[in-house]
Amino acid sequence: MKKPAKTIEKRFLKGEKAGIHVEYRAEGEAQTPVAFVGKAIVCNSRSHNLGGFVEIIDPKALDNADLSDVVGLFNHDRSMVLGRTTAGTLTLTRDKDGGLSYRIAYDPTDPDHQRVMAKILRGDVVGSSFAFRVAPSGDSWDKEETDTTSIYVRTVTKISRVSDVCPVTVPAYATSTAAKRSLDSLRAERATPPPAGPSLAQRRRQLALLETAPL
Repeated sequence: MKKPAKTIEKRFLKGEKAGIHVEYRAEGEAQTPVAFVGKAIVCNSRSHNLGGFVEIIDPKALDNADLSDVVGLFNHDRSMVLGRTTAGTLTLTRDKDGGLSYRIAYDPTDPDHQRVMAKILRGDVVGSSFAFRVAPSGDSWDKEETDTTSIYVRTVTKISRVSDVCPVTVPAYATSTAAKRSLDSLRAERATPPPAGPSLAQRRRQLALLETAPL
């Protein structure tokens, strides 16, 4: 089943493959922070359980995505803008796996930058997140079952737009409303019993009509 997802979906990533770190410029023995750097999208890798399903981003999912105006935020908070592609303060890079990395130039005079930098250096902020829209017919669902478990696997093949990338503290948007709604529809569709055939009484009436019909 394929359904367009018009709602913006948000994903949280952390660990070695994804997350957030600081880029420095060496000045003598001191190190000066120059950028927030993170891996926003990892391809061909299963997500953690997002609420009854796991997700895989296809390496070609971003091929036709709109990346023309992506905002760098903190915790998806639009009142805390850290950078923007149209301003040149945020740059995006397609990675070898087909995914997406971001770099937000650090401004030491910006109070929001100062606060976020302090949280990253303390280890309070360890992850990255991204917000995106799936194109119509841009995902598919499969069900994997073992003797003890059952899980749905969603493969995203076409992303229409990436709206923001973020350093984040917690996976506040681990479960996507749009994807969950699509999964619920799939479950309901597969649970619907096939149309019932005619009842015994109806079959008897049909046979009686056939016996009395003229040849």
